[in-house]
Amino acid sequence: MAATYGKYYDAVAAGYVFIGSTAAAGVAFPISTGTAVTFGLWNTSPTKSAILLTLDLGYTSGTIALGSLAISNQYCGFALGTAAPLSAFTDGTPKNALLTSGAGSSMRFTPSAATLTTGGTALKFIGKGIESATAGLGVFDGHYDFDGGVIVPPGNLVFLSSSIAQTGLFSASLMWAEVPN
Repeated sequence: MAATYGKYYDAVAAGYVFIGSTAAAGVAFPISTGTAVTFGLWNTSPTKSAILLTLDLGYTSGTIALGSLAISNQYCGFALGTAAPLSAFTDGTPKNALLTSGAGSSMRFTPSAATLTTGGTALKFIGKGIESATAGLGVFDGHYDFDGGVIVPPGNLVFLSSSIAQTGLFSASLMWAEVPN
């Protein structure tokens, strides 16, 4: 059946897939080694892993900085604290892709702000880059399919970043599946 309805159909129908999005105004992405996370997924479930499925981006406003987009990561454990790897986290509410299913995510998602005590590390540059500092030169194609190629184990944080701190604002949506370890 998956071939008929799409490769994520079975996971969505089982209620395992979640989508987290920024507000419509978007956010600026930090440099990959930065401490200011603006869009990320923190796996605080000791019994599940997150499998990254897709990332969708769209330019919203502001001055664009040229650079390559990336997914960065850091092991943060399971608790916030002044001396912990993650000192602040603004929670958003991801939606289950099986609409009205009622099942909530086991992960913590931020659509806007989190603070690392030391910078992250670029995990993967996703092959999407900002090629022009001038807005309006066409549609920004910001779709990336991880195709299950990144697994976020318990205690890990992944976040959208760039090779240079972005000053432009981008709206973004991340889709992931939550599976037992």
